[in-house]
Amino acid sequence: MKSRMCTIVVIHLHGSVLGKILRLAVIGALLGGTARGQEVQGQPEKLAYSADKANVPDAIAKVKSGEFTAVHVDMIATARAVEAIPILKQQFGRVEDPLLKAKIAAALVRLGDKDDIYWNFLVELARPALESDAPDFVSYDAQGKAVPEPSAKFQAWVKARNLSPSSALFEDSMYALPGKVALLGWSWDPRAIPLLRQALSSPNHMIEIAGAMGLAEIGDNNSIPYIIEACKRAPAEAAAAIAGSLVYFDDNSAQSAVDQYIPKDVAKIYRDAKTHGKTKPWTSPLYDKLEDCLLCRTDTGVDH
Repeated sequence: MKSRMCTIVVIHLHGSVLGKILRLAVIGALLGGTARGQEVQGQPEKLAYSADKANVPDAIAKVKSGEFTAVHVDMIATARAVEAIPILKQQFGRVEDPLLKAKIAAALVRLGDKDDIYWNFLVELARPALESDAPDFVSYDAQGKAVPEPSAKFQAWVKARNLSPSSALFEDSMYALPGKVALLGWSWDPRAIPLLRQALSSPNHMIEIAGAMGLAEIGDNNSIPYIIEACKRAPAEAAAAIAGSLVYFDDNSAQSAVDQYIPKDVAKIYRDAKTHGKTKPWTSPLYDKLEDCLLCRTDTGVDH
């Protein structure tokens, strides 16, 4: 999953959709916990592996075996398979990868486990992102469009701390730090709401996007004004990505902001996905065909 995300980030910064943070946000949401089913001739509406509840026992078995990914944890939590809680607890103690460990912790919180060790793990993992003063890696022109170079503020921040520009700094800014914030929202725990609102004030727009999507994942209508304010402060393309979270609220002010900040064709992508069952930012697409369609339109801006 991570390698696919990294590939998309590279395309995002160097391809024809250069700087379109919105497109990165859409793809990132689609990839959160998605596993593809095998293509079957004559089955254009094949249910995606991660959306098919019949595959939950297989996901539980994979977690029990130790040969699993975040996709399988996602499926267990989404299906509310509480019978897997003991297995998830075992793997939490065994897994070394911090993001996979955090996914397990978030799943346990979402499934209602009361041991604070899992919630505390998520908060401590996200804290560096929430408290970071690092500016956005991405630079924007006068029209609010992203340009293919690190921002002057980010470069100055790196220089002031005697850091060496590296791919690791890029990964932290564009992927790792926002991902840690996103897991707070994916836990569905209302304790995440003030932390996600804090993320909306981050100088890194990717962290703002993660905060907004997390609030939409929880479905906190009271946070709509905070998300709209973040849109107002952000450059046009970052504002469009933040506003993507508002699609998931059945609220007039939220939908008006979607129309105000998101280009019409891209807003249609979001709304079409919602119509097809993607009712939260990190809900897996129901059908492989739908995922293919959204990925193609998102990458190129052209219907296939």
